Amino acid sequence: MNYKMLTLTLLMGLANHTSLQAAEMMNHQGHDMSQMGQMAGMNEIGDMMMTKGVISRIDAANGKVGIKHEAIDNLKMPAMTMMFRVADPALLKDLKVGDAIHFHAESQSGKLTVTAIQPQ
Repeated sequence: MNYKMLTLTLLMGLANHTSLQAAEMMNHQGHDMSQMGQMAGMNEIGDMMMTKGVISRIDAANGKVGIKHEAIDNLKMPAMTMMFRVADPALLKDLKVGDAIHFHAESQSGKLTVTAIQPQ
């Protein structure tokens, strides 16, 4: 048996199957896609991955916030409660201890910093 021919045949079949699946997935005609933006907004804002959390402490004078949070994927951090710096103290406006939030944190100059917060 010619293994090169068999491999080529299998690859061609896989490529054809994959392109059919892609075409099928892209055909959303007649589907209500209006909720897709809402669903994406629950986990992302633009390119920022959002994480669920609950405000545990607010230190507005020092620009810090305590958050009991789920795993932070972009930082590869497990769920825990910890203090973060805030990039802009205005992010803390209208927040109180116990508020459920979505937030984005990143490492800025080696310091964990919240760059976006929105109430859940």
